[in-house]
Amino acid sequence: MILLFNNTKITFKFSLRCFFIILFCLLLNSKAAFAQEVKINTLLTTEGLNKDGFPVTYKNNFSLSDDKGVQYYVEWIDDQNKHDILIKWFDSKDKLINYLLLKNFSKNIVRDYISFIKKNRSQFMIPNQLGAYYIYLYIDNKLVSITKFNIIK
Repeated sequence: MILLFNNTKITFKFSLRCFFIILFCLLLNSKAAFAQEVKINTLLTTEGLNKDGFPVTYKNNFSLSDDKGVQYYVEWIDDQNKHDILIKWFDSKDKLINYLLLKNFSKNIVRDYISFIKKNRSQFMIPNQLGAYYIYLYIDNKLVSITKFNIIK
């Protein structure tokens, strides 16, 4: 089959070659974009941070009566890029209890906290339900992680 374009003959075989070259270039560009994704070093829940801002211990079960709250800590390999960070906390009934949005965030460590005693600036309510809670971490509008922790008596 021969197609005419601007009085020039273009064969189907030539058109197919052009299509695959363009497809190959698009794939190379998308692979470069994937290589820029954030690589997580540390992601955990803890009862608190030390004076240098690092987690004291890893903890997955928190007591409403014994603990003051839950600290969420995320660290990734510093890529020298700014990122949009979104952290959503949900209680055992899937109700949004905390929402932290950081636009053009230039650091590589994010800390967030919910209190069992007093609401913080990004906290909508004080948790009072027992059960499994979830933290959703989005980086540049992509869901990167879902972290589960439990609140017990």
